Amino acid sequence: MDILDKFLNFLQNNYQSKYTINAYYIDVCQFIDYKKTYVINENDINAYVLFLNKNKKSPSTIKRKLSALSVFYDFLKKSGIYNFDLKGLVRPKSPKPLPKFLDIDETLSFLENVSSLRDKAIISLLYSSALRVSELVNLNIEDINFSNNTILITRKGNKQMSVPVSPKTLNILKKYLGNRQKGSVFLNKFGKRLSQRSIENIVKKHAKKTLLKDISPHTLRHSRATHLLNNGMDLRILQRFLGHSSILATQIYTHLSLQDLIKAYDAFHPLNKND
Repeated sequence: MDILDKFLNFLQNNYQSKYTINAYYIDVCQFIDYKKTYVINENDINAYVLFLNKNKKSPSTIKRKLSALSVFYDFLKKSGIYNFDLKGLVRPKSPKPLPKFLDIDETLSFLENVSSLRDKAIISLLYSSALRVSELVNLNIEDINFSNNTILITRKGNKQMSVPVSPKTLNILKKYLGNRQKGSVFLNKFGKRLSQRSIENIVKKHAKKTLLKDISPHTLRHSRATHLLNNGMDLRILQRFLGHSSILATQIYTHLSLQDLIKAYDAFHPLNKND
């Protein structure tokens, strides 16, 4: 009796639903056919999720397939055949409302109608580099590399990473910073570092005035990710750009069509042109 037969026998002894037994067995057979082996690592799971995404599988289908694999590898572990734990991996969420995002015309209108140089720099940088509010708040002038259009940010888990910034956004930053050479980038009227709450209020204030919408800084991050993916960015590159530890967390943006490759970080987006 081979491993798949043993697994089917395990399902029949532990599950009552014929649908679940059949679905899990087929899901595992399809994965083994795809991988040609049951010896895997986390990168193999990420690659399989990408494969399923490119074949237009829904989040709920992918979630079920991962559940089937989790049961399969738990069975292998308990049987002393192979030890690999899928339970700790991030699962794609079941279908739910997609995160709010602005279309490109709304984004352009938003940026063009912010008169305050500081606030324009804040909103431009949140969007351009798809930053989390905490990453923006903690940014220092010393972290900006104007020569190669990047900033050094601190991601979750205190991991530092350089991310690209559009030349247009850097020009706005230069004007805002003036002669300042070090210290916090964004300051309040007392010369102190802006708080996360202050950044959130700034974004909300201008969005209500310009767009008549209630959005958050995270909306700008979602908007940037959506625009990049819709214009050709590979999901793996987007994962790295957003700082997601797992490709499964980036999967939410696949509600838009994927193209195969990205030629350059900002090749497709009008906000990154210098004129």
